[in-house]
Amino acid sequence: MPTLVAAIDDRIEVEYGQFLLQEIPMTRTALNLPVPRGDWLAVGGPGGLLLHSAGTDHYPAVRLELWDVDPLPGLGDWDQVVEVACDLSDLVRLQSVTAIQSPNVLTIGRPGLHRARVHSGRRVEAAELEEGSYAEGVEGWLVQLWPGV
Repeated sequence: MPTLVAAIDDRIEVEYGQFLLQEIPMTRTALNLPVPRGDWLAVGGPGGLLLHSAGTDHYPAVRLELWDVDPLPGLGDWDQVVEVACDLSDLVRLQSVTAIQSPNVLTIGRPGLHRARVHSGRRVEAAELEEGSYAEGVEGWLVQLWPGV
């Protein structure tokens, strides 16, 4: 039975349509991850996750969850759900692409390879936001992390 180890409800500024789940220290940055062509939601790799919002210049509601094993997908009305791999150190936090960092830090406990199930909802509403709106909580995200390949 999967056990929720830790969770953080947070927000971070989306800039240029993107934000990060970034490990601390920033010796490896998720900004260096290759971006796929076309429509994409998340890429993972050394240092964290690069996340692609449907809008820009806004503050989505983001929930980070750390699980001991693969959890069930999050309940809710999600527009997109993807699963990616990443390699994380002890600590991670949300960060904007220009390095505005959340004060909330999630302790990983077992550094190394992890899986991430990334959920995103209310993307149509976020896409309709005007540039520079800085609206809060329009788009919603759930990022579930657990150890594994």
